[in-house]
Formats: sequence, C-alpha cells, structure tokens
Amino acid sequence: MPALTAEALVQHLEQLTQTGGADNRLVVTSRDYYMIFHGKRGAPELVGEAVSNFYLPRAAELTPGRLGQLTARGYRERPNRNNLYRSLRVQDTAELRSYADEVLELFARAYGVEAGEPAEFDLQLGEPESLRNPELIRLMRLLSEKRDWDTRRALYTALLNATMLVPTDPDAGVVDEPMEVDKLGKFPVIAAFTDIASLRLWQPRGATYRSLAVADLVPRAVTRRVGSLLINPRGMVGGELYINELESLDGALKRRNSPV
Repeated sequence: MPALTAEALVQHLEQLTQTGGADNRLVVTSRDYYMIFHGKRGAPELVGEAVSNFYLPRAAELTPGRLGQLTARGYRERPNRNNLYRSLRVQDTAELRSYADEVLELFARAYGVEAGEPAEFDLQLGEPESLRNPELIRLMRLLSEKRDWDTRRALYTALLNATMLVPTDPDAGVVDEPMEVDKLGKFPVIAAFTDIASLRLWQPRGATYRSLAVADLVPRAVTRRVGSLLINPRGMVGGELYINELESLDGALKRRNSPV
C-alpha cells in the first residue's frame, strides 16, 4: 500500500485540475479516517472534505480537541452535509505543496495518522452524474406531510417510472447485483438513490453503482426476497419500502405489462 506523503498528495492533487472533468475527486484513506478533495479540470479551486464523527465508528470518533484542529484550519459545516469543508485556490505547485503539508499535519493532529503511514489514494475523474428525480423528491416530501392515499399512489406511480442509482456489489457472481447495505432480520436490505448527492451523503467516499429503472429493480428485489429497499438512506429526503410493498409494486408492473 502507498504511504501518506506530501509527494504522493501533490502528484494526485495535480490531476484534479489538469485531467478528468468537472467532477474530479481524490479520496485519501488511512485506517478509519479519510479526506476527499474535489476539483475541476482547468479550474484552480479545490475543496477539501474532512470526515467527521457522523461517519466514524464510535471507537474512532474525534475528541473535541481533535475536531478543533479541523475548525482551526477553516473546515466548516455546510448545509445538508455531514462532513467538514474548506475551499481554496491553488495557483501553482508551490501552493499545492504547502497545502499538501497542511493536509499531512491535519491527518496527524486530527486523526492521529502520521506521515509515512499506509494510505489509499482513490482518484475518481470524470463528469458529474446527471440523473435527477425532482418529482420523486417532491412527492416524498409531500407524503411525509399529508400521509394520504392519493399522494402515496402518486408516489408509487412515480417510483415505477423512475430510474435511480443503485449501489452494486462488484464481488457478486451476478452482474450488477444490488449491494446488501444492511439486514432486516435474516433478509438483505438494498438501497437506491435519487441522485449522486444523495448517494454521497450515504457514502461520501463513493460506491460502485449503476443507473437502474425501478421497474427492473423491483422484480429483482422480490425474487431475491429482500427485507426492504431503502431510498436515500442518510439523505435529506428518503424512505423505505418493505417486501410487502415491493410485492404490490411488482404486481402492478405485471398488470401494466400484461397484454390482456
């Protein structure tokens, strides 16, 4: 495994503004801790994202003093986000090297990870995921307020017509098998997300996923006998469909597709 060094950081950070697209990310992980760096090709701005206690296991949670190391260097909360962020402009290699030195100091003082320790550098380069589901979000918000059958029926219809981002298990024997994200008793729980921002609220470091029509996902979930399908877990707007609801949706799909 590579080591956490200033040279490695600079080498990877440079690529955020020199290659890829408008949604470039570098995830640097050591033990339970990570920082994510966001950039765009051709733009000098970088955004640093530092993991907070929201995503850390209890044994690895930061003390107030360690959190203070992050806030003292300008890392702040952002609306509808759970980690801490700082934006900066990097004009040349010297400034980038200075920032890399600061990151090393943060890893040491906030996370107890010293320079030279093993670290993973996950460079994710590309354009932003374009999938959005504004009508689905609107109906989920409305259902949380009204709880009436007409709104629920409209939501179910919108769901069956929607395409969502589904985390997949790259190690499964089935191609694009939805990832088991939890258990409900002895049954697996899977997840789907309305957009990439919601997926990253669940897993900021990113996850293997594919765009999948809900009309294809529901029969697969029923056949697999999942306990439930989570929609936007850890997100601002979400919900959960249990197996009986998934079976009802599967029945509606069969009736819709029936030639009779």
